[in-house]
Amino acid sequence: MDDDTRRLDVPMPDGLVLRRAARDTLRSDLAPLVTAFSDPWTDEEWAARSPAFVVERIVTAFDGEEPVACAGAEGFMLTVPGGEVAAGGLTLVGVLPTHRRRGILRAIIRQQLDAYRARGEAVSILWASEGAIYQRFGYGLATIRSAFEVDRSRVAFLRPADPIGRMRLVTLDEAHRLFPPIYDAVRVVTPGALTRDASMWRLGVLYDSASAAGEAGPKYLAVHETAGVPDGYAIYRVKPGWEPRGPKGALSVREVVGTSPAIESAIWRWVLDIDLVAKVTGDMLPTPPALLLALAEPRRLGVTLSDGLWLRLLDLPAALMARRYAMPGRLVLRVADAFCPWNAGTWSLEVDGPRDGTAWHQARVAPAGTGDVPDLDLDVADLGAAYLGGTRFEDLRAADRVRELVPGAVRRADRMFAADRTPSCSTMF
Repeated sequence: MDDDTRRLDVPMPDGLVLRRAARDTLRSDLAPLVTAFSDPWTDEEWAARSPAFVVERIVTAFDGEEPVACAGAEGFMLTVPGGEVAAGGLTLVGVLPTHRRRGILRAIIRQQLDAYRARGEAVSILWASEGAIYQRFGYGLATIRSAFEVDRSRVAFLRPADPIGRMRLVTLDEAHRLFPPIYDAVRVVTPGALTRDASMWRLGVLYDSASAAGEAGPKYLAVHETAGVPDGYAIYRVKPGWEPRGPKGALSVREVVGTSPAIESAIWRWVLDIDLVAKVTGDMLPTPPALLLALAEPRRLGVTLSDGLWLRLLDLPAALMARRYAMPGRLVLRVADAFCPWNAGTWSLEVDGPRDGTAWHQARVAPAGTGDVPDLDLDVADLGAAYLGGTRFEDLRAADRVRELVPGAVRRADRMFAADRTPSCSTMF
């Protein structure tokens, strides 16, 4: 594919041009990402990871023949309360330091969001390097992730528990076969969770590079089985270490998944009891992590919080109708959206009783009538933050992000948007 064929008819600042990436030039097309993050791929990592990149959804801005900025996308189904929605995942974003503050990123994100919407993806999601960048484009903080670091010798559970099944270490091939069905069983009931295709499992979740193993120790894969049936798993690394007083290995948990709270708890108890380990860390956990409430001394877990998944509504009516609601009711929302103006305006969200035999309620969303009085005044980023049910409208009001125009509307909105499970995402992209 030549440069003219790859060129996109997209307005760009300063005479730059935007082109689609090509497989044979992909490494140079993504060079701005490597420079922006100062994190070059080794040849081994590039050979292993690059096949997972969706080349047709990657774009690069060129200043003459120099690639100066890039962005890519992945398509997911995102679990929402009572259902799922098609989501465009913004990723691989980088701008050279020589070309910042010139509107290049804005133009690229404009092209990307328009492309997602054209594909029928009602929302866009991302993991932010810096949240301030993406809030400018209407992304709201939809999940809060927690992490922990604990001295293993100081871990004591509040209550004893008998083993439910047994843990066993498995090979990479076994993990590819056993882990995805377990993950999917939990994904469909966890708002914020994302679908994972075979490529994501092989090249993302389970992949282990020599450099990663050297830095944090080799990756281990363990399955939990009850009566011979796989129903949970753990993915973790162990970095060995020794001192005159004994072992000081460091265990870092990538993911623990169980198809029930009891199974997940059993896996955590097993992980926290692995020998020759002095410190255990974990990341990408919901807030609060269930482990926090299981310990006799919760503060020893050393939990820290950070931003998780950021979410932007691209097709406001479609997104709001894709999810279900915890109770019937009606809200009139006055929404501002400077970057995607088709979402801006006053919308009526009317939730009826169940129509599909479940406890969830469906919604109809349409432009509000001329006589409708808005209940809430908010930005599209704030609606995105509340979309999964993890960020309360009351918290947004406390942060001066939402204005209540009708008394009681915030409480009504929180009751309608409530999720029955803490939103969480453990899939990086």
